Parts: sequence; C-alpha cells; structure tokens
Amino acid sequence: MVDGAMPMARPGALVIGRTGARVHLAAAAVRAGADVVAESDWSDAGSSGATGVQLVIAALEDLSGDSLNDAVDRLGHVPETEFGLIVTLTESQIDAVAAPLLARRITLLCDPQAADLAAAIAQVLVAPVEPTARVLPANVADQRSDYGLPAEPVQVAAADVRKAIRARRLRSRPFPEVLFEDPAWDMLLDLYAAHLERAQVSVSSLCIASAVAPSTALRWIGRMTEDGLFVREPDPFDRRRAFMALSETALDRMNRYFATLAQNGLAIA
Repeated sequence: MVDGAMPMARPGALVIGRTGARVHLAAAAVRAGADVVAESDWSDAGSSGATGVQLVIAALEDLSGDSLNDAVDRLGHVPETEFGLIVTLTESQIDAVAAPLLARRITLLCDPQAADLAAAIAQVLVAPVEPTARVLPANVADQRSDYGLPAEPVQVAAADVRKAIRARRLRSRPFPEVLFEDPAWDMLLDLYAAHLERAQVSVSSLCIASAVAPSTALRWIGRMTEDGLFVREPDPFDRRRAFMALSETALDRMNRYFATLAQNGLAIA
C-alpha cells in the first residue's frame, strides 16, 4: 500500500442460517476477504435492513420439510447484491432447492468443505456474477452442416443416444475421469434421450448425468438455463419442484446435429 493511501475496503457480507451454520459461513467469508456486516436467522431472512451488504451467503443443510421450503421462499425475496448469492445445501436437497433458484444470480454449493466455501466466496468477489444472460445466435451458421449438406430431419432412436452416453462413460475405466469432464454435452445428450423417451428429468438426475461434482453440475445447469438451452417444466404434483428439458432452440440444434451425423455416416460422439 502506498504511504498515505486509504486501505481498500473489504466487501460486506450478510450470512443467513441457524446459529451454528452462521459461524461457519462467517469464518469462510472472512477467510475469503469479506467482512460480515450482518447476520440473520431464517425468521427474518430477506428483511435485513443492514447497510453495506454486497454479498449474501446462506446455509440450508440443517433444514428439512416445511422449514426448508420456507427458507427457499425467503431466499427468493433477498435483494440482489453486487456479488450475488451463495447457498450451501446437501445433495439430497437439490430438487427442493435448485429448481426455484436456478434463474437467479446464485451459486449453489453441495456439501462444501470449509476450504471449498471460502474458495467459492473468493471467486465471486473477484468475478461478480453477470446480471444478464448471454444471448445465443439466432441461427446455426446457415443451417447447413460443415460438409455443406442440408440438415434434413432424421429419425433418431433414444437407445442409440443412450449407447453413446454409456460409451462416453467407459472412457473413465482406463483413464482418470477428470480427463473427460464435459458436463454441457453430457447433459444435452441426456435431455435429448429423455425427450425421445418422453421421460421427465429432475435436477438431481441431470446432475448425475453430467458426470461431475454436484456443485459444478448446478453451475452448468444454471448457466445453460440462462443461455436459453434448458427450460424448467413445473412438476404438476409439487409446485416447489421442476423438471429440466431442452428448449425449442436446443432441441432444434440437437436434431440438426444428429441429422448431420446421419448424412455423413458418422457415429454419435
């Protein structure tokens, strides 16, 4: 620091959760370079009048049933901040938590260790969440394959897509899985197969299909939802849950991709 210069202010964080959870959240925030300017339990979450809050961190792991549902509802009313919202949860809570929160400026962390939480906080402080989604191009090139052939529709069998997914998984037997992490494509394939099967896919099932850690999968699901590739379809029997599906745009592009493969005698990869 230059002599006489004012020290750089640390971002202010609001931590939300039960007493024990707030202790861990606060410790991680300080470790990551933030100052805890306010704390709240779930009874008044979202109504804090604290000033200087630039980041909100909330813990859901010790909640269940109506308490969990109420907490998720309250998170939906937390004002947006410069650095967004970080929520910790368990893997078993994914379907109850992720669906209603995917579209917000939010980072979902499944069962994070203290170091993982601190690293995630530090990351958002360095690179704040973008408030607006990126817009995908309206057209895929000129609607032709790279081989110059029109992408005419073809009949694709769900079983063939599932075989390709299984083949991709077999690569991790002779080699470390980390070499082949490709969650975006793995999820696109899974949702395409589900579309052909007329099956519904929960958020937790899509996380499994991604073949990466749940926190990483949720980040990709949120990103691809905001990019207009995935859409949420409400569960008709439980308004708090939702299923994931390909958007019309994504479905059209997947159809064209498989048509191009067929026209050029190529296998699904």
